[in-house]
Amino acid sequence: MAQKDNVVKFHRQIHLNIAIIISFIIFIYILFHVFTYLTTENISIYEVKQGTIAAQDNYYALAIRQEALEKSSQEGDIYFFAPSKSRVGVRTILYAIDKKGNIIKQLKSSDNEQSVINLSDMDLGMIENDIQSFMKDYDSKEFTRTYSFKEDLSNNLIQLYNEENLQKNADIIQNALSQNTFFTYYAKTPGLVVYTIDGYENVTLENFSEDQFDPNAVNIQNMRTKETVSSGENLYKVILSDDWNLVMKIDQSMADKLKETKAIEIEFTEDSATTWCTCEILDKAGQKYLILSLDDSMERYAEERFVNINLKLNEQNGLKIPNSSITTKEFYTIPEKYFTKGEDKNDLGLLVQKGSSVEFINTTVYYVDKNRYYIDEDVLAKGDRIQMVNSKETYTVGDDTAELTGVYNVNKGYAVFKQIDILYQNNDYTIVKTGTDYGLSLYDRIVLQGDKVKENDIIN
Repeated sequence: MAQKDNVVKFHRQIHLNIAIIISFIIFIYILFHVFTYLTTENISIYEVKQGTIAAQDNYYALAIRQEALEKSSQEGDIYFFAPSKSRVGVRTILYAIDKKGNIIKQLKSSDNEQSVINLSDMDLGMIENDIQSFMKDYDSKEFTRTYSFKEDLSNNLIQLYNEENLQKNADIIQNALSQNTFFTYYAKTPGLVVYTIDGYENVTLENFSEDQFDPNAVNIQNMRTKETVSSGENLYKVILSDDWNLVMKIDQSMADKLKETKAIEIEFTEDSATTWCTCEILDKAGQKYLILSLDDSMERYAEERFVNINLKLNEQNGLKIPNSSITTKEFYTIPEKYFTKGEDKNDLGLLVQKGSSVEFINTTVYYVDKNRYYIDEDVLAKGDRIQMVNSKETYTVGDDTAELTGVYNVNKGYAVFKQIDILYQNNDYTIVKTGTDYGLSLYDRIVLQGDKVKENDIIN
């Protein structure tokens, strides 16, 4: 007889591994945050700072100076002793002309051979005094003066070297002078010697014409590169005064803008140096010209006939913010007379009709303009009726709205709209007025992408 099967089957129990469950939860959490990060707009924060923006108008200005041309009285090979843009006096030797050319070759040969200047104690003392004076008066805000000082010092060294070169070859020079084959020439008038000639040397404020304002039409000759000259040929010019003028053509709108202006700040685009100068407007043959009068910076641009400058107009100081932060927002405007204080006498709000009763609603004022208060559209609904205190007079919310320009402040971790008063704006930044009610303050933190957030958004 077959034996009965007494095996009893039990349900298999499921054993949960707590470590796997926790790992799964963490994975979902990380996945959620990665997804949120990739799909949420990345908001950047900017700290409000004090700044300046100046409106700039760029011009190529015609430089007019007191210039005296000097011509050669001999023909032959020429050798220049004084460097360009160096100060000369009537006892300063400028150049020499050699009819045979032998001595000029000897001088140039000495130029190539000698690289060290043997300075006397007196010469060294003068250079040390110049350096000490410059260091004593040095101002980092006027760093461009360093370049002028460097050029002056270089010119002085070249002058000392040339004097030494003359002494070294004194015997052969003296012999040639006695035979009338070698001639040395001194400066006729004191001033700044310049070896570039462009044909504008006789242009003055009285005789300039409109057709002279083309920088491309200027033909500049560097006489220092010439090896031989003819009798009667222009050799160099001497600028007789540090006073000079910059003249530029302007349109009627600029003339109107500067009509009452007596002085203006300009910036030289070549080295970003700035200076102040007096100005006046001249109407000549129906064309308006702006004439700037300067008594400095002449040496740096003595070889240039046209100088590229910026007129620094309408400089504005205030809080400087990026243009990307600026946005607009719509508000309800409520007459001031409807606002009242709450029970604690601190909160400003409105009495809103709710059926047969009225309820005090606390409101945030964003701006005040002509006895109107600007409040957020989220606080009240369009069509709500508000009641004046101790009166039956009412006002319907939404009858009047207005748009404000501003930024979103995130000092408290969430976005709060702040109205701004724009003073000046360029392509990248805006200067806004400081100390305005309901506005920005120095070091406030604002959203860089103003159009990407809305009121009360949490900003991480």
